[in-house]
Amino acid sequence: MSSIGRNSMIMAAGTFASRITGQIRQILLAAAVGTTGIAAMAYQTGSQIPQVVFNLISGGIFNAVLVPQIVRALKQEDAKERLDKLITAAITLLIAVTGVMMLLTPWITQLYINSSWDDEQRALANAFTLWCMPQIFFYGLYTVLGQILAAKERFGMYAWSSVGANVISCAGFALFIWEFGNAARQPVSWWTADRIALTAGTWTAGVAFQAVILFLPLTRIGLHYRPRFGLRGIGLRSMGRVAMWSMALVVLNLLMGMVSSQVLTGAPARAGDMHGVAGNASYQYAYTLQMLPYSLFAVSIATAMFPKLSRAISDRDIAAARRDLSSSLRSTSLVMMFFTVVLLLLPAPVTIALVPTISYDEAQLIAGPMVPMALNLVLTSVVLLLQRSFYAFEDGRSPFLFAVVQNVVQLVLLLAAVFAFPAQWWATLVAWAITLSNAITMPLMVRMARRRFDGHLDGRRVMLLLVKAGIAALAAFGAGFLTRMPLDRLMPLDAQGMGGARRWVLAVITCAVVTVVATAVFGGVLWALRCEELTSVTRQLSRRLPIPGRRAGRDGGSGDGDAQGDGTRGSAPRAPRSARSGSHSETPSTATPADTMTPAQQRAESNAAGDRKDQS
Repeated sequence: MSSIGRNSMIMAAGTFASRITGQIRQILLAAAVGTTGIAAMAYQTGSQIPQVVFNLISGGIFNAVLVPQIVRALKQEDAKERLDKLITAAITLLIAVTGVMMLLTPWITQLYINSSWDDEQRALANAFTLWCMPQIFFYGLYTVLGQILAAKERFGMYAWSSVGANVISCAGFALFIWEFGNAARQPVSWWTADRIALTAGTWTAGVAFQAVILFLPLTRIGLHYRPRFGLRGIGLRSMGRVAMWSMALVVLNLLMGMVSSQVLTGAPARAGDMHGVAGNASYQYAYTLQMLPYSLFAVSIATAMFPKLSRAISDRDIAAARRDLSSSLRSTSLVMMFFTVVLLLLPAPVTIALVPTISYDEAQLIAGPMVPMALNLVLTSVVLLLQRSFYAFEDGRSPFLFAVVQNVVQLVLLLAAVFAFPAQWWATLVAWAITLSNAITMPLMVRMARRRFDGHLDGRRVMLLLVKAGIAALAAFGAGFLTRMPLDRLMPLDAQGMGGARRWVLAVITCAVVTVVATAVFGGVLWALRCEELTSVTRQLSRRLPIPGRRAGRDGGSGDGDAQGDGTRGSAPRAPRSARSGSHSETPSTATPADTMTPAQQRAESNAAGDRKDQS
């Protein structure tokens, strides 16, 4: 198994466990504060803002700046001193950013909530946000320490620590439900400081645990961190160029996120129905469900790929970097295409199956934006992988230039939709704006990326895979649709008087039957088309199963089995010195590739986000 494959498997296994416990957290969150109403939207806004800030910083400064420098530092004789300086610099930056954000909480929150909210409602959103703001520091610390472990190919604790964060948060929500029950329709005045702390505060405590626990594996590999101030010798000259453009990208995406949040938090009030129209909370639930396959596969593969890609580019081995990127693109696209089919076939049943504490009407509100999000899975996965390759070249300028184009397209689409359609559709239209903007601007990203890889990205193999996967997806969707029609008549999920437990059972049965049919057709068509990636992906998935007697690799993964399919790194021809910056000059920041960061990404990483761009 390739190192990307082994490392991705550990990341995927940890991410899978994280997503299971995270989904339990979402179930308890829905049971505690609901998915509609002011309290639900205030909580989602409060927890969203720190993640937006962190995801954008991590997608810019951390991934663009710190990770390549970590890889380079580990090759030096004074690696310990350099890493101490990098960690100290990151902690100092994070403390400063977190402190400023906490001081500016009332003003920042105003930018994310609609003007229709009154003072009492705004105060509730401010309180939730303030309790969540320290997460910026701990998410950042988690990323820096985790990427050092990733560069040393020690993925275990990095991948699994987020499980502890979810468990702590689940305990807080469980205690809240035990004491107060469902508070979805409670007045704003009901939310006292202790109740806010029990929901938002325990989540922040969990995120803190997730970060601090990573010092343990760091010491086990001989890296005993000691605060060491000083910037000399850690590559700040190149870091400064990338950081400048990365910060510009942060500001750009923050502005777009504010526009989307204004639309989402204002939709229910504009429609005159706080509990019957999808708002920020419903949108965030859809986003969370869409993130399950994305973070499990795309983020895990990207996380495992990036240190290896950085090493190849640092060694000026462009051929090896291209092979790793191509292999990751093909495997990720194949898996994401399958999940696109499943989510398109079963948006409401999947929502009910995964969040059984909500009603059928709430599930329908969540299902609306989930459809365009499903269509964005392949696009946003390609965005993530290509962006990581840009940052491996220490190029911050190109991602910013691409983000300008992508955000302008998204803004135009969103504003046109808001003016043309009633508020009942706004949450779904926000998702459509993101998906369509990614589709429209994807050719530009690919063209810019080619320049980094000597004019080609193994495009023929990638396109052939996409064509085969597209044919299989259409066949699987047709078979799944024909299967679901009689199931809906026999087991309607919206039957009057149906209890929540029975609805959940029927939703699970519907999802299971339709998914089995879609899987069989999808795999069968790919086999008939002789899709070589099917064998690779199937082998990777089988390695995730807990088969007795099989010993997992130390650095484990789920990633791309054919990363070395075109040859080994040792036999690859070495690129000329100028190849480090593509076919242009040797200064990375003056070339021309690009992209925007996917949100969430980084939170499976843990959210690893990364991800998709967190523009909600």
